Amino acid sequence: MGLKSLLVCTDAKTVQTITSVLLEMGMNVELCGDPSIACECLSTQHFDAVLVDCQNEGATNFLSQIRSDPSHRDAVAIAILESHTNAPDMFAKGAAYVLYKRTSEERANQRIAPAPTRTERRLTPRIPVDANASIAYANTENDVIRVLDLSINGMAIYSPKPLPRDCKVYFQFSLPGEAATIRLSCEVIWQNDSGNVGMRFAHVPQASRRVLEYWTKNKVGSELQVAHSPGDEPSSDLRQRLVAQLGLIAAPPSDRRHQPRHPCALGAQVSRAGSTVQQRCVISDISSGGCYVQTSEPLPVGTSIEVAIKTQELNLRMLGNVQIVHRGLGMGVQFKSRKSPEELQQLISGLESQVPV
Repeated sequence: MGLKSLLVCTDAKTVQTITSVLLEMGMNVELCGDPSIACECLSTQHFDAVLVDCQNEGATNFLSQIRSDPSHRDAVAIAILESHTNAPDMFAKGAAYVLYKRTSEERANQRIAPAPTRTERRLTPRIPVDANASIAYANTENDVIRVLDLSINGMAIYSPKPLPRDCKVYFQFSLPGEAATIRLSCEVIWQNDSGNVGMRFAHVPQASRRVLEYWTKNKVGSELQVAHSPGDEPSSDLRQRLVAQLGLIAAPPSDRRHQPRHPCALGAQVSRAGSTVQQRCVISDISSGGCYVQTSEPLPVGTSIEVAIKTQELNLRMLGNVQIVHRGLGMGVQFKSRKSPEELQQLISGLESQVPV
């Protein structure tokens, strides 16, 4: 039995672009324009991937329902967006990946475009990767980006802000399954408005080169095998293929939540642990394990913070660590306490009772 995908979208151009890619991957595509009908499809059929165009509230609510359906918890949930602005909310709703419409169009155009220029002619295969990396350049240090794919000569990354073309960019990261840290410098070859950047390695120390060559050598064979194996495939392999073919941006591992997040709009005070300097922020969603803090000045990943939420009914203070940062938008926070305090459970119960039927 072949792999099946459900595409919830009414935009003709987007449908045509994504459908062509999915069919090329050998996936069956079920098209649905109405989220309520898509819910019925979920109840009667099984889908390996669900792609949702999040233009309206009904579509985003449908994205949340995918994760609450036991038969589709392993399905690859993908939110289709116009821009970066709503990405944190879509990750909070349960999307494992986001796809920007412009990126999908670029990927489709690459299939029918003339031969690439010399700088983009790849001599080695790119392997899909999902890893954090620390970068530094000019007056910037320790920014965190995502590595999307990798070869021994270069890589593609996602960066929330443009990178300079006139200087080297320095990276530190570890590959999945490898304990060694790779350190190297790169040059920007291309970048687009969606935050995707193509990098060419400028200098790779010998120790890092050995790790890269060993890792890519072991991965290339398995990637080629996946591309040609018929029938059903493991979910992880499907994810890698979708990332590579559609140019998906993954939710960081810390943002793939086991507890359901409850949308809200709660005023809060946020401060570094042990500091008296507070920021006034808004909590846009919360669970027993963490919350998302909307702020134009998020704190760095790994920072220990205190979140204070005060309402007429309760006065809640929680310690946590910053797990993910979206510059200019906010930060995802994981609470430190393994056992939720009674006040937090009371708050969540109140939010659950407000959900419309």
